[in-house]
Amino acid sequence: MTVDEAVRDLLNISTDIVRVAVLGPEGEVLAAAPAAAGPELAPAAGRLWAAAETSAGPSSIDNVVVQDAQGAVALLQAHGRRIAAVTGPRPAVGLLLFDLRTCLGDAYAEEAQ
Repeated sequence: MTVDEAVRDLLNISTDIVRVAVLGPEGEVLAAAPAAAGPELAPAAGRLWAAAETSAGPSSIDNVVVQDAQGAVALLQAHGRRIAAVTGPRPAVGLLLFDLRTCLGDAYAEEAQ
C-alpha cells in the first residue's frame, strides 16, 4: 500500500479527520489530504512537536494531542515519520491515535519486514 492509499483509507475510516499530512524525517510532506493541507500542517506540526519535546524530552513522546471545543490537532510518530491530523469537534482521541498509527503502519509495512 502506498502512503497516498493509506491516507485515503484513513479518511474513509476516521470521519472525524478533516485534514491530514504524513511528514518525512525532515518534516517534508509525503502525502496530504486535501493536498493543500500539507504546506499548512507541516510547519505547525513541527512547532508543536518541538514544544512537546522541550517540555517532555525528545525520547519521552510518541504523540501529542491538543483539543478544544472546535476539535483537535493530533500528531503521532511511528516508522520514522510523523502524521498530523486536524479533526472536527469531539473526536474519540484514543481511536484517532489508533487510526493514525494504523495509517503509518499500513503505508510503511514493507519497511518493517
